[in-house]
Amino acid sequence: MRLRSLTLQQFRSYTSLACSFAEGDLHVLQGPNAAGKTNLLEALSILSSGRSFLGAEEDDLMLWGHDHYRLQASLLSDAGEEKNIEIVSQRLPRRARAGFLNDVRMPIGRLNGVLPSVVFLPQDLELFTGSPARRRDLLNDLLVQVSPEFTLSLAAYQKVLKQRNTLLRRIREGTGRIQDLEVWEEALAREGAVITLAHLELLKVLQCTLEEELSSLGETWRAVQIAYDRHGQANTREGIASELAHDLLHFRERDLIIGSTTIGPHRHDWRIDADGRSLATFASRGQQRTAVLALLFLQVSYMEVRRGEKPVILLDDVFSELDQVHQERLMASFLGHQVLLTTTHVPPLLSDAVLWSVGEGKVERQEVGRRV
Repeated sequence: MRLRSLTLQQFRSYTSLACSFAEGDLHVLQGPNAAGKTNLLEALSILSSGRSFLGAEEDDLMLWGHDHYRLQASLLSDAGEEKNIEIVSQRLPRRARAGFLNDVRMPIGRLNGVLPSVVFLPQDLELFTGSPARRRDLLNDLLVQVSPEFTLSLAAYQKVLKQRNTLLRRIREGTGRIQDLEVWEEALAREGAVITLAHLELLKVLQCTLEEELSSLGETWRAVQIAYDRHGQANTREGIASELAHDLLHFRERDLIIGSTTIGPHRHDWRIDADGRSLATFASRGQQRTAVLALLFLQVSYMEVRRGEKPVILLDDVFSELDQVHQERLMASFLGHQVLLTTTHVPPLLSDAVLWSVGEGKVERQEVGRRV
């Protein structure tokens, strides 16, 4: 897949912006901190997966003082098919969000994966020591781009989870009925089983060549395993749903006290073990970063196989955190892919890229093949 152009209106720091990325595979967005570089990648992440990779709320995505934003992108598939995608969001006169593919309106979830992408953020370098939420997001962001069923189940699960949590608090306050929990728990178990099974299957695929990828990056750990941390052992949809239903009932009293659902895929986590030890407990900072890079390469391969398209690679200011060896390995792995990379300073390794200057609400193209 190739991104040919991107248009933003009243999005983040941009009043109006139109950029053409039709020429060249490697595009470097250079500018000082807070210049708006990440905003461009964030817009692409929304067009790709329906959500901000920073987890931002819709109101925060709108230019200050405005009530809507609009994102548009023109694409060229690896098979030569032209596509146009668009997302519009408003908060006044009423909250609404709409998606369009080739000017035909459709649910935003149907747009997921039309622009396949893989994102690498600075905080991903702390993937194994950071919040479990980021590890869950990594799985979900991949899956919503390749599985419509997963997308629907994730949206349904999140909606039902919110309803159950609201009811838990109402029961605790004496304004809700405990028997009303049953309908929400049944739905949570059903949709949660789809999510859990998809997580398990994705991690199993990533596991297949993880050790090989680590070895190519210089890490020769033995018995490398991806472990999925959850409450339960079932590995079929029906079995997982049954376990979740049982656990929701078993932990209902605790949930009532806390006022929140404490069991389910929104609480699951995963980790990498090597030689029987968790990577987060024994690996150096450099070794953990190597493992993150290995996972990045595996995500790109997975996306390409499942979508039948090379994903667009979005790299947000990660070169400053990587040594030269890993920088070179990173770029070598993405030959043949379109890459958009943000940076404050352009290293010699990127001297043949299409260079863009970002700042003061503007993005201006510099010369191709610039030497720095």
